[in-house]
Amino acid sequence: MRTTVELSDPLYRRLKAAAVDRGVRGFSPIVEEAVAEYLDAEGERRDIVRAIEDAEGAWTEADVAEWEDARRRAWSGWKTDRS
Repeated sequence: MRTTVELSDPLYRRLKAAAVDRGVRGFSPIVEEAVAEYLDAEGERRDIVRAIEDAEGAWTEADVAEWEDARRRAWSGWKTDRS
């Protein structure tokens, strides 16, 4: 599908140079690749935010205290002298 996109002059020059470096005529493949990567990353960011929102409040204060106590006990038994 054809569409029109306005680019600043510096960005247009960079895009044109990237096309020359890749040896492609025009820069549609580069723009298509960039837009696809951007949209994929946006989807991943939304998934991460959703996972964080779903996990919020999953641990009670007692769970956190128990985990911190176990962490302290584990570190207290860790040998620091390696000689």
